[in-house]
Amino acid sequence: MKSPAPMMSLNPSGSIFGLLTASRWKGRPYLRGLVTPSNPSSADQITARLYLGSIAKAARAVLTQFADPLSVGSQFFLDARDGAPSGQSWISFLQRYAKDVYDKTITQWALIDATEKGYFTTGGTNLGLTDYTPTLGGSPQTGLTKGQQVMALAFFAQDYLGQSLTALLGTGPVAGDVTSFVAYVEDSV
Repeated sequence: MKSPAPMMSLNPSGSIFGLLTASRWKGRPYLRGLVTPSNPSSADQITARLYLGSIAKAARAVLTQFADPLSVGSQFFLDARDGAPSGQSWISFLQRYAKDVYDKTITQWALIDATEKGYFTTGGTNLGLTDYTPTLGGSPQTGLTKGQQVMALAFFAQDYLGQSLTALLGTGPVAGDVTSFVAYVEDSV
């Protein structure tokens, strides 16, 4: 504990015997019980972090109104923003369905051939995405590749934004389908 004057009078900070912590809130000093945050590495927690991390990586490709020089954003951003429930941001709307989108992506990815995977991977490269391979719980996990991240965004757009992407998300997508979807994600409207 470090305080230049009697307790709680000026600027106390630090902990006392590992039991109390002195701090400031809105300029006022206060004491609270010392809480050591936990970081559980249960299987369920690692899985949840994998879903959210994979979707967060994919979301970096979306041109938002804040990153757009025209202050508009991409059509994907506008659809997600306008489709989000009241009081919810577009990104929390996307994250809400992370597990569903992730699972559909893994399932569909296994069904398409190497050429079709290449279209998505090229789309991911064009969006500036990188493969997501996190270390969670002390061991490397298999996240979504950049091509799978594009596919995950497409599943979200189809299932929750009302976009008709059956050609893109079925078996046999062509390069033009992926190119059009990439423009939907990254081009200002």
